[in-house]
Parts: sequence; C-alpha cells; structure tokens
Amino acid sequence: MSRVLLVGKGPPDRGGISAFIGSLLSGPLAQAHDLRFLNLTKDVTPQAGRFTASNVARTLADARAVWRGSAGADVVHIHTALVPAVTLMRAGLLADAARARGKPVILHVHSGWVERWLTTPARRTYARALLAGANRIVTMSNPSADALAATVGRGKVTVLDNWVDLRAFSPAPETDRVPRILFAGLLTPRKGLGDLLRACAALASGGVDHELLIAGGTPDEGSRAEDDVRRIDSPTARYLGALPHEMMPALYHDADIFCLPSWFEAMPLSILEAMAAGLPVVATNVGDIPRLVEDGVTGLLVPPNDPAALAQALRELAVDPERRRQMGKAGRRRAEERFDGSATLRSIDGLYKQFEP
Repeated sequence: MSRVLLVGKGPPDRGGISAFIGSLLSGPLAQAHDLRFLNLTKDVTPQAGRFTASNVARTLADARAVWRGSAGADVVHIHTALVPAVTLMRAGLLADAARARGKPVILHVHSGWVERWLTTPARRTYARALLAGANRIVTMSNPSADALAATVGRGKVTVLDNWVDLRAFSPAPETDRVPRILFAGLLTPRKGLGDLLRACAALASGGVDHELLIAGGTPDEGSRAEDDVRRIDSPTARYLGALPHEMMPALYHDADIFCLPSWFEAMPLSILEAMAAGLPVVATNVGDIPRLVEDGVTGLLVPPNDPAALAQALRELAVDPERRRQMGKAGRRRAEERFDGSATLRSIDGLYKQFEP
C-alpha cells in the first residue's frame, strides 16, 4: 500500500479534474492505497493562464502546501491542465516542491491543448526544463502524449484513458417530449458553446423544435469569456448554472442529445458520462473524442468551429427519436466495454506500486 498525496482541484470546483480526483477518492484505489487529497481550489475570480501578482502569490502558497503535505507521502500525484506558459510554470513548481521533500511525482495532464501549445523549439525547451521534476507524466489523449514525448522523451510519458463510473449513470426511461440538447462544460468559446448557440438558433429558425440546456460556470480564464457566449442570442437556450457532480446523472436523464463542440479536448469525462447515461453524442472530431464517439453509431462527429455542420448533425438527431434511441444504446454498450475504468485503475495502481517503500 502506497501513501499517495493527490493534488489538484476539488469542490467547489465542478470541472473535469475535480470529478476525476473525486472518482479516485471514492473508488477501489482508496481501499488499495492510502489516498489523501490536497484541494488547491480557491474561491477567487478565475484568471488562469495569466501572469498576475495574485497568481504568483497563490502558486507560491500552493507550492508550500505541497511541500508540507508531501512529508508523509510515498508519491505525489499532481493533476493539472499543464499549459499555457504560466500554468506550466505552476505545475513545475508544484512538482519541484514535492521533489524537494525527496518524493517521486506523477504529473497527470488533463488538457487537450497540449499538442496545440508545444509547437515550437522554444516552448519545448521551456517545458522540458519545468517538467524535469516529474518522474512520470500521464496524459489522457494520444495527440497530447505524442507532443509530450517529443518534449521529454517517450519513456517518461504514459497514456491512460479517462473513465466513467457506470454505477452512477444509467439510461433514462423513454419520454415523449420536445428533444432536449444538453451542453455541460465551462461557458467559454473554446468549448464551442458559441458555435452551439448559433447552431441552435439556426435550428429554431428552420422550424426544428428543441430545447437547449446549458450547464456550466465561469471558465478558468475569467468572466470575459463567459460574457462572449452569453451575448449570443439563441431563443431555445436555458442556462442552468454550475451544478455539483452528484446532480449530473439526473441532468443527463433530462436530456435527449448531448453536445460538446469543443475546439480542442483530450478525452472529456462529460462525453463518457453521457454515453453511460444512454445519450447519443454530437461532438467535434478533436483530440481523442473519435476514440469515444463512433461516428454514425454512438453519435455524430463534426469539424470544430463549424456551426453549420453542427446544426445539420443536431437536426438529424432532433427529428429522429428512433435513431437517438439506437445511438444511445450503442453508446452505453461502448462505455461498458471500453471505458469502465478497470484498465485505467489497474495502470494507476501499478504506478503507485512502483513507488512503494
């Protein structure tokens, strides 16, 4: 049994990192290892990725907390978006704080932006220096793994699939209602929310009955990004706010189609949750989303930043309840067969055991 310090976001944060860490703390690894959690979420105005005095002060305080918390650990498992430059510096300092205690570090990357950022020799050199403190770098997508391998070496990088707790999500009974399209994610253009709002406005003007449910809160980059999408008029949209993780199963039951039209992603947990809940998925063909969504079988894939293509895909499912039902059933089967977490949890367990005293 290893003593593991998990470091990252937790409640009240409601994003993917928080959900992933929560699943580790409540899952079988908590019986196999001594897991402790250092929650770095602060109740402040989001300004991630920017070099500000408050971000510097927060990072230094968090590095001290990691240094203190590492004292009783055998391994420190840090969860991070990793990029851009300021976030990368923060991740490196947290890893260095644990290494200053003589502790091995697993750096777990949850962003799909890595391969889009590590594109120049200067950036790769910068990243190589800051990631020197990590013993192992884990990522959730093959494109991110390739970019990181070109930066720090293939032997240091491991790809682990995201996963969904199938016990927590189940298909809802069929209903006879106006089809509801659900978006769950941060309220920001990079999640494709502006494209979705425009697509749904086109559906409404074309006479396609539907409702658009939007669940999510202010993104890490701040309220300006949220304002950019809220200014887009879409008559069928209803904003639900940021909901806690425990409300997500009921939210999927209230929907008929799940849509995540992000401009970049790794392996989104929200898509896996939607598949487990028996929803057909409309998403962009970025990152490892094509490994989740089988185009034409469990959902439909469209190019990023293309509201017209998105509207066409949503129209096809909105007017065809039988196709939605068949795709939803196929998605649930795919989640059961490939993304139940057993392989991922075994791999994380193996990583922890490498550092047992």
